[in-house]
Amino acid sequence: MKLFYSPFHSFIHKILVTAHEGDLWKDITFVPCFPFKNREGEDQGDAYSIASLNPLDKVPTLALDDGQVIYGSQAVAECLDNMSQSGRHLYPASGAKRWEAVTRLALADTIFETTVQLAMEGWQPLEQQRIDFFKWIWPKIIRGCDSLEVSCKRGFDEFDIGQAAMLHAISYMDFKVNFYEAKDPLYPAFNCFENRPNLKAWWQDSIQRPSVTSHYNVDFQGDDSAIFLQQHVQEVLEAQKK
Repeated sequence: MKLFYSPFHSFIHKILVTAHEGDLWKDITFVPCFPFKNREGEDQGDAYSIASLNPLDKVPTLALDDGQVIYGSQAVAECLDNMSQSGRHLYPASGAKRWEAVTRLALADTIFETTVQLAMEGWQPLEQQRIDFFKWIWPKIIRGCDSLEVSCKRGFDEFDIGQAAMLHAISYMDFKVNFYEAKDPLYPAFNCFENRPNLKAWWQDSIQRPSVTSHYNVDFQGDDSAIFLQQHVQEVLEAQKK
């Protein structure tokens, strides 16, 4: 199977964490995709488009060997978790623990998605930025981080998909500032750990997991060209014809 994904390893990918925890790493062909900018910060236009596989033209997108395509990070994560035969499952089977995990997944994913929105707004010239947009988004992120602090203070029985999503969201906050240089008029250097000691302690412990150290702050090694990506897109399209 092929995973079309962002090869930026300066933040933690919950999909990669799920694949590693599920012992699926060796079964995946990782296909780098740059939906916005490459590692040099250059706009890529349509060179890395995967719209022929995913109408939303977004990553992550998972293509199975028979040509079936799954997209949307939550769908991809659950698909990988279901495929795991010998690894750890991050989705609790049923009951309160499952709903707690997937609710935390939804919260963390929304924090991530709104942070992406802030980054994109921050690309605009200062005079074109919508200050009301920042004022609308930031309270959601702050309340979300406060909720994660409460969860961490309560503690977790075991590592789950909600925590994988937390790693993703929190790590992207620093990536937004450091790579995209997105200018934020309200919180230019937001620190989610400030006055949240339990969240910080959980983070420091969780980033030691092998599923995190396998890619976090590890340079991507391989072909990340648009030609390589389009070759794999064509292979998926050919598999769909069979």
